[in-house]
Amino acid sequence: MKLDMNKVWTRCMVLVRENFQLLAVIAGVFILLPTMAMYFLIPGMEAFVTPGADPEVVQERMLELIGPLLTYGLIGSVIQFVGYGAMVALMGENRPTVGEALGTGAKSVLSVIGAFVIFFVLYMVAAIVIVTPIAMLAGAIGVPGLAAIAPLFVIAIALFLMARFSLTMPVIVVEHMLNPLKAVKRSWDLTGPSQWGVLGFWLILGVAYMVISLLLLGVFGVIAALAGDGTTGMLILGLSNGLISMVVSMVLCGLAVAMHAQLAGPSEKDIAATFD
Repeated sequence: MKLDMNKVWTRCMVLVRENFQLLAVIAGVFILLPTMAMYFLIPGMEAFVTPGADPEVVQERMLELIGPLLTYGLIGSVIQFVGYGAMVALMGENRPTVGEALGTGAKSVLSVIGAFVIFFVLYMVAAIVIVTPIAMLAGAIGVPGLAAIAPLFVIAIALFLMARFSLTMPVIVVEHMLNPLKAVKRSWDLTGPSQWGVLGFWLILGVAYMVISLLLLGVFGVIAALAGDGTTGMLILGLSNGLISMVVSMVLCGLAVAMHAQLAGPSEKDIAATFD
C-alpha cells in the first residue's frame, strides 16, 4: 500500500474527534499529570523554558539535575507508554472498552521499551559506521572541517530510522505483536514501499510542531516569569507543557493508527465481513 498523507491526516482527525472525551481522560492521567509532576518534583525546571535564559546557565543547571531528570524521566516515560498504548488501542479497529485499552497499554510497555532499545542499538551502530570513516578521511587529507558534516549524517540516519519504526506502537497494540524484534521488522516492512513519503510526512509535522510549541511555550514562559518563581509560575509552566503534550499525544496516536491502517490494508476481519 502507498501512503496518502491527506487521507492519513483526515482519518486521524476523525479518530480523535470520535474518541475525544475518552482520549482526553487517558491523556490527562497518563500524559498531563506526569508532565506537571516533573515541574514540582524537580526544582529549577523553569530554567529550561525561561525566555532569554543564558545557555551556559541552562547547561550547568541540567548537569546539576541530571540524576533527578533521568530518574523521573524514566518513570514518567513508562507511565506515558501505558497512555500511548491505551490511546492507540482505543482508536484501533477492535474498539475495546477503556479498561481493555488500559490493559493493552500496560501489556505493551515492555515491548515498546524493547523496540526503543533496538532503535538505540541500530542508531549507535549507524553513527559509528558513519562517523569513523569520515573522521579518518578528515585526518588523512588534513581537512578537520570535514568531520563537522558527520553529525548531519547521524541525524539523518536517526530521522530515517524513526520514520521506518513509526508504526511499531500500532503493530504491537493493534496486531498484538508483542515480540519487539518482530514488531520493529513489521513496521519496517509496512513503511518500506512509501519510506520517503513516510519520512517527509513526519518531518513536515515535526517542523510544524516545533514552531508551534516554541511559540506557545515562549508565551507561557513569559507569563510564568511574570508570575514569579513560586508555585503559580511552576503551575503555569507545568500545565501549559502538559496540555501541549496531551494534544500532541492524541494526534500522534491517531496518525500512527491511521497510517498503520492505510499501509497494512484491510484486516482479515474486514475482508471476512465483506462476504458475510
